[in-house]
Amino acid sequence: MKKVLVLGILLAAVSHPAHAQSREELVDELDIFAVAYLDTLQPLSIRDNAEYCGLFGYDASGTLAATEPRRGTVDSCEPADAPPGFDVVASYHTHGAYSRDADTEVPSVDDMLADFDEGIDGYIATPGGRVWLNYLDEEVSFQLCGAGCIHTDPNYRPCPAFPPAAEYTIESLEARADRDTGEC
Repeated sequence: MKKVLVLGILLAAVSHPAHAQSREELVDELDIFAVAYLDTLQPLSIRDNAEYCGLFGYDASGTLAATEPRRGTVDSCEPADAPPGFDVVASYHTHGAYSRDADTEVPSVDDMLADFDEGIDGYIATPGGRVWLNYLDEEVSFQLCGAGCIHTDPNYRPCPAFPPAAEYTIESLEARADRDTGEC
C-alpha cells in the first residue's frame, strides 16, 4: 500500500504570498497546498539534483493530500500510481538543482503534454523558486508564483538574456526552445 502524505495546516506555510503572480493570487486551496508542498520538497530535489514527482488529490476521507514523492533522474520523473481511494486532481514535480546548461525555469513541452494527455493539471517547481501551473482547461502553463516564491537553489542565477515569460502554450514553449542559444 502506498503511503499518502497529508499536509493538514500547510496552507499557512506559503512563505512568500506577496510574490504571487497568478490570475487569482493564490486563492485556490489546491494552488496554496501545491506551493506549500513543493516548498517542503524543493530542498531534497536540489540536494539530490533530481526531479521528484507525485500526485495531488483527495484521499478516501476527502482530505487534500499528496502521494509520496518518487525520485526521478536529473531531467525526468514518472509518479507512481495513486493508491486505492485516491481521487487524482493534479501532478507535481520539481526540476532539481540549478544548471546553466538546462532551461529549468520553465516547464518543458513534455511536462505540459504529459499532464494534458492525463487530463489533469500539473504543478512544477524550479531551482529559481518559481511554481508553474499546467492548466488543462486552457492548455496553458503560467507562473503561479515567481522567482523566490519557494525554496531556491543557492547556486541559482537568473539569465537576463533569456528570462521566462509569465505564461506559455505548447507552441510558445517550442518557440522558446528554438530560440535557446545556451547563453547565460
